[in-house]
Amino acid sequence: MSMHNDSPPSGPSRRTVIKGAAWSVPVVAAAVATPLAAASTAPPEATFWATGATVSVVSGNVTNFTVEGSDANGELALLPAGSSVTIVPDAGVTLAIVSATGIVATLNPDGSITAVTPADVTNVRIQIRPTGPSGSGYAITTNVDIEPFTETIDVTLR
Repeated sequence: MSMHNDSPPSGPSRRTVIKGAAWSVPVVAAAVATPLAAASTAPPEATFWATGATVSVVSGNVTNFTVEGSDANGELALLPAGSSVTIVPDAGVTLAIVSATGIVATLNPDGSITAVTPADVTNVRIQIRPTGPSGSGYAITTNVDIEPFTETIDVTLR
């Protein structure tokens, strides 16, 4: 009895799957990053911290802001509970919280955003959508109880 089948395969072609995979990889990578860190043994307390910000025009000008703790070897380490991020818009700029991971973010009545880590975490991510006139912007201030303690980044809308 032959297992050979001359009928065409069902489902999407290999080309279609590969095209779709290119679009899904960033989403999978972002979704997997936090659970993998949580599944490992407890990280040490951070001795350093760093921030990063990117803006995606494709996703409607969403700003991805991250804070990450590390040890002296550059490995992920715990940021202390109570670490905070404050985002203050210029006049005429409106901020909307898209999502927050590892931190509790609140949109305040004055249009600013405050966010605080409720527990020790290795990294946080805040996604915001700013709208406003070109040339205006917002300031992102991070406070962590590890030197340099405070950092402010000014972002300009284009």
